[in-house]
Formats: sequence, structure tokens, C-alpha cells
Amino acid sequence: MEGLHWVQHRWRQLLGRHLGRGWTSAPAGPPEKTSQEAHGSPQAVSRKRRTVFARHGPHPQEYEATSRGYMGNAIRSSKYTLLTFIPMNLFQQFHRAANLYFLFLVLLNWVPVVEAFQKEITMIPLLVVLTVIGIKDALEDFRRYLFDKKVNNNVVRVFCG
Repeated sequence: MEGLHWVQHRWRQLLGRHLGRGWTSAPAGPPEKTSQEAHGSPQAVSRKRRTVFARHGPHPQEYEATSRGYMGNAIRSSKYTLLTFIPMNLFQQFHRAANLYFLFLVLLNWVPVVEAFQKEITMIPLLVVLTVIGIKDALEDFRRYLFDKKVNNNVVRVFCG
């Protein structure tokens, strides 16, 4: 059965249709009718076809020229970078009601009329909570980064048919 598919594919390549699997593939699904076709005017629908170049195949120059405009297929599941860690982490932490409550107490304590404790003492619980959660998030994100690096550097086998 596999030999029959190869013969059909090769036959289509020789005829110039390139509809099978290989360098190009046909669009998925049935062809859509244009508004002119729906009203009785016979006109062919122009559909784009996709060209697939193998990286280490017979056309490396075409692969390089085509693949420049596309992103790589590396996995990245980490939330933060070194530049975005502090702002994004603080933003996420202040979505929690408890952290907003402590921030409200700190800000309220800076008003001299309402001041109940020293300003530094009311900041300590908030700073401790923010620091502990920040360290926990940094460690989790670093573990994600290491796992992504491990997955992206795995050696894989590519089967060409």
C-alpha cells in the first residue's frame, strides 16, 4: 500500500501538479466558492500552496531564504526574563488581596494624623511576604527554564520517506 502512495506522489510530481505529500501539499478542505462562482460564472479559485524545504535536503539555499521570516520551534514556558522579573512579579503579587491590604496599611501609616506605628515596622510584613514569594517564583521559573533548555536540546530522529 505504501508503494502505491509513492507511485501516486511521483506521478503527480511528474505531471507538475504537486498535490501529494512531499515538497508541496494541497490546501485542506474542499475549495470554497467565490461570489462570482455562486452566481453561475465559472472561475477557478486560486489557492495558495505550501512549500516545505528540508533543512539538510537538496536545496539548502532555498531553505535559508524561506526560513528567515519565521520563528524557531524552541519551547519557552518560563514567565520571566532577567529584565521583566521584578515588575511582572510585583504586578502579579499585588493582585492578591492580602498584599493589597498590607500595602494599604503601609501607605496609611505614612499619613501623620493616622500613624499608629513607626513607618518601618509596618513595611516589614509586606517586604517579607513579597521577598519570600518572589524567591519562590524565581526558583520555579528557573526550573522551567532549565527544563525548556533540556527539551530544546534533545537529540531527535527524523524519518524521511
